[in-house]
Amino acid sequence: MPEEQKKYRKTTKIATPSVGIDGVNHAVRALRAYKEPASYKDLAKGANLHPVYMSQSLSSARDVGLTEYAGKRGLYKLTADGEDYARFLTYGQSSKCAELLRKSILNNPLWSEIIRFLTISEGKPRDPLQLVGDVEGKLGKRWSSSMRNGYANSYTSILEAARLVRVEGNEIVPLLKPEGKPETSGAPSTPALTSEGELPSRVEGYTEFSISDSFKVFVRKEEKSLEFFEDQVKEDSIFGPWIAHEKKKLKSVSARRQGEN
Repeated sequence: MPEEQKKYRKTTKIATPSVGIDGVNHAVRALRAYKEPASYKDLAKGANLHPVYMSQSLSSARDVGLTEYAGKRGLYKLTADGEDYARFLTYGQSSKCAELLRKSILNNPLWSEIIRFLTISEGKPRDPLQLVGDVEGKLGKRWSSSMRNGYANSYTSILEAARLVRVEGNEIVPLLKPEGKPETSGAPSTPALTSEGELPSRVEGYTEFSISDSFKVFVRKEEKSLEFFEDQVKEDSIFGPWIAHEKKKLKSVSARRQGEN
């Protein structure tokens, strides 16, 4: 192997997330709830998750720029982007989560080689294992088949959540222009970019709460409707902050209208 290639492999750093977007979201939620720097063991206990899975989740969140070390290795905190992402996640603002994640990945040096692969493959279906193989070769690694499949699933999950790829069967279709900008030409592309399904991102008269790749809930923007939905779920459920936020917005609008009259 040429000396230059050896040197390149030693200095090259590429994101290799062990878990997908669900793990990233678990890590971000756990850190936001903890409210101070924490280790994977502390967070795993609070979130009732396996410590190994939480460790991998924190590492993957670090790969996408949402967490960082808090002074020493093993102790994590949210980055500024992570704080925003956690807030959007809490209030079910999936579109803003995707926008922030996309921007973070596009501007992250750890993803530059991955973005290069996607750019070259723009609009063409590719097996995610080809992406893994490209990364593996550039890092000079020899991964097992199970590791390759794991990385393929993680890349697919995270890139889809960031709306950088569309999943078609077992293949991914890159959604980048050569300059790394979202698609804007031709017919509307929003449905193709939506990982949560064919539901529109906004429905007139309704507020929405969604968890990427899991579910989406629509509730009419009326106090009675919000209160009815609130009665159907547990007080400590993930919907609590969202419902409280929506009710606060309704009261604010109502007070403003009364002031105008």
